[in-house]
Amino acid sequence: MIKDMSTNDKSKRIAIVVITYYPDWYQGKLRSIKQTDKIRGDLAIDFLKKTSQLGYNVIVGDGKSSKSFLKVISQMPNLVIFKSRSSKRFGRKKQIIKHASKLPKVQVIIMTEPEKISIIDNISALTEPILNGQADIVIPKRENSFFEKTYPKYQYQSEIEGNKLYNEILRTNGFLKDNKDLDLFFGPRVFLNQSNIVSLFIKRFKLKINKEAFLDYYFDIEDYSANLFFAIILALKKKFRIKSVEIPFSYPKIQKENEENGSRKTFEEKRKFQKLTILIELLYFIAHLRK
Repeated sequence: MIKDMSTNDKSKRIAIVVITYYPDWYQGKLRSIKQTDKIRGDLAIDFLKKTSQLGYNVIVGDGKSSKSFLKVISQMPNLVIFKSRSSKRFGRKKQIIKHASKLPKVQVIIMTEPEKISIIDNISALTEPILNGQADIVIPKRENSFFEKTYPKYQYQSEIEGNKLYNEILRTNGFLKDNKDLDLFFGPRVFLNQSNIVSLFIKRFKLKINKEAFLDYYFDIEDYSANLFFAIILALKKKFRIKSVEIPFSYPKIQKENEENGSRKTFEEKRKFQKLTILIELLYFIAHLRK
């Protein structure tokens, strides 16, 4: 347990790791609500600026964002940037998590998407259970009224259903022992900087997926499942202390507008694809663990 910490001292005990990929970001005002890279890149800049100014250790794994974007964030304090030529998520996440885990004062690592600015207001609530020795991993849970009001309707419905099915499968197979569902389709993960826990979030997995399956071309377990889902399943299996913490998270208005009015068809298809692949990969992973 950590006691009597000043605000500044406490912030240094927390590392925030994010990956960025905004190849079409540009400086200046938004020209069209359809320009997703511009919108998300602006949100990421706001997130990185605020977290770095608050004194947190912030580590960024960038994959081919525009030179303009990199120039802007490279001027921020308390920011470490790793540049990669790959757009693959897993490799960049592994690199920045390993870097964060080696920082001498860091006791908690927050892995999140940099567009999730509302997370900043909830850092204390999400890290306190770990800093106070009450949990090894915290999974944020979106308070439902904010979730339903601020997200695109199709995404809210998709993730509510995805969470329900994922938790039911985990419970049926003995991984969840109570009736409290985890908000697993919400991306942020908060965990203790301890080697046996950190290793879960950087572990590579090889699953034998039926090569005749019509969806085989789309499977990439390192795209979604490895860091965000499989790590939690292994933590449940190993009986680490996992705590769900509800927060009043709000989805950015401009991002909602982009996904409802600017690029709705693209994002609707993306959410359907994510839910399907994540659930199928779960079933393959459970079969893998039983071998």
